[in-house]
Amino acid sequence: MKAQLYTVVAFVCVSGAMAQQENNLTGLLENNLTGLLENLNLTDPQTQAEFFDFVEPKNLNTTIDCLISGGGDTCDARTGSVRTVLQELSASDYQCTTCDDNTQRVLNILLRDIRQSANPQQCQHLDEGLQLAAPLCS
Repeated sequence: MKAQLYTVVAFVCVSGAMAQQENNLTGLLENNLTGLLENLNLTDPQTQAEFFDFVEPKNLNTTIDCLISGGGDTCDARTGSVRTVLQELSASDYQCTTCDDNTQRVLNILLRDIRQSANPQQCQHLDEGLQLAAPLCS
């Protein structure tokens, strides 16, 4: 009986510690995501226009290559941050619970534009290249 009680207590303690660690990790990811989004300044109208150009169908192959490679001379300077944002958003199924409404709206538009512009092969290439936890275009 004591052995079973110790097993239950140990399980509860380990489960609680794991849940706390997961909550801490989620909070850390969301704080990092919020910081990245603030640096990207997605609520600025000029920045929004630049990002919508970034995902236009005629530019999408270059954009995907830049996102997968993490940037380069021919890529937008913010490519590395966008890459990280997509990877972190995929871990939460593309939801940002700490984002203000305007940032969430812009993110939704950006994600929608990527999803509408990309063909299935481009989506798969992006999912695999960025090792996204959740598929971007599904």
